[in-house]
Formats: sequence, C-alpha cells, structure tokens
Amino acid sequence: MEREDLAQGVWIFKSRFAEMLSTLIGLDGKRAALIDPPMFADEAAEIRGFAAERELLVDFLILTHAHGDHVYGAAHFPGALIIAHRSFWDFSRKIEATDQKFFARFLPDYEIPEVRCPHLLLEDGSEMRLGRRLIFRHAHGHSPDGLMVELPDEGIWIVGDVVIPTPLLSSGSLVELKTSLRELLERFPGGVLVPGHGRALRGDAARGAIAANIEYLERLESAVRDAIAKGIELDELLEIAPECLDLSPRDLDPLDRWIHRENLRRAYEELLRSA
Repeated sequence: MEREDLAQGVWIFKSRFAEMLSTLIGLDGKRAALIDPPMFADEAAEIRGFAAERELLVDFLILTHAHGDHVYGAAHFPGALIIAHRSFWDFSRKIEATDQKFFARFLPDYEIPEVRCPHLLLEDGSEMRLGRRLIFRHAHGHSPDGLMVELPDEGIWIVGDVVIPTPLLSSGSLVELKTSLRELLERFPGGVLVPGHGRALRGDAARGAIAANIEYLERLESAVRDAIAKGIELDELLEIAPECLDLSPRDLDPLDRWIHRENLRRAYEELLRSA
C-alpha cells in the first residue's frame, strides 16, 4: 500500500478501493489505534506487519462511520476494541442491505464479512488520552454517525468522508453536510487534514478542499432547486449528464457517475420535501 508519514508515530495507508485512507496512530507503550481499517485482508496484514516492525499492536479500531469500506476491515483485527459514534449501530443496521448491494456491484468478487459491533460508543467532544490526546467530534451530513478525530498536539484532523474529492449524500443530508463543512472550515486551524479518500492535505490545500466541497454542494443545490421549480421529475433529472448540470468534468468513471446520480437523488428528495 502507498504510505505517508504524517508525524512521529502517525502514518496513513491508501487502499486500492477508491483510495480510502487508513490512519495508524502509535499510542502509549506498544499500543496503536487504526482509524478506518482497509477492507482487504492483504492490506490489513500489511498494516499489521508494519505496526509489528515498530513493536506496535493494533489494540483499537476507530470507525469514522458505518459505510462498508470503512468498517468491513474490522473483521481482520478480531482482537481490537472498536470505537464509533453512538449512532453507529442503528445506522449500520439501517443501511446493511443497501451497502451489500453497492459492494456486490462494484466489487463482485469481494466476500462481505459480518459487521462487528463497536465496544465503545462516543458523544461529540469525547477525549482519549493514551500517550496521545485524541478528541472525537460528531459531524452530520455524509452519514448520521460521522466521527472526526483530532490530534491537537500534532495538528492532524482525520475527518472520514465528511471531506472527500466529491461529496456524497447517499446516506445523509445536503443541508447537514453543508453545515458540518462550514463548521469544519471555521474550526480547522491549519495543519494536516486526512479525508476519507484521496490524500492528506496541508494548510491552504486542506482549507481549499473543504471550501471546494461546500461549493460543489451549493452547485448541486442550485441545480436541483432549478429542476424542481421547472417541474422536472427525478427520473428525468437523473438522465441529465452531471457535466451539463455544472457538477463535474466529462469522462467520469462508473463510481464517480454513481456518486453524482446518488447526490442528485438525495438532494431532490430532501429539497422537494422542504419546498
């Protein structure tokens, strides 16, 4: 896996599925926490081996939210204690069938494991002190159970899918995600931002990525409100190419095209209810 050192004892690993990022954090003594374990057994084994070379054992898994690409990998760390937001389990049960259908479509050869139940469910503002200080922050929008992790002493924010190259509303809310992103933009002091997918970002690039996510959602909202005002039905809207709605460049891969369609669907349903 592609790896990057963020700080002393903090590393990120990039999965081959949608460039999902896993963050390994050395704690006190020989213990380590892994945020968002990778789905694939070979990638999990690589991270375990990397940790073992540094005399670290992955004792804690932190799940930023309940979507399969961020939680299925917990099966590869059976002895680890799992930490998530308090709304994780209810949300996980709600989306189980939808997630399985999604991964059967995009990873047809992947054997989906049973989702492990978290051991510790946290509120917004919870802290962990095990050699390092970790602050857990709740963020709605991409999903109702979004959990961001701040390492204040290192200036690192691990934000899961609250920030990704193209925002995704499939399990959340356009209005709530815009609110979470604006709050994050106000609170992020600089340093390093680790999104759910892509690459770590620093300083102005990090703030620019947050702002770009907000701008995308504003374009999405404008396009959907305009369609509703014109009486365009959802099925008709979904047939319009994303580039024609000022949402994307041309030549999207199948996953990106699915993201834009899901965003249009969710935004249309949400905004129609509030119209």
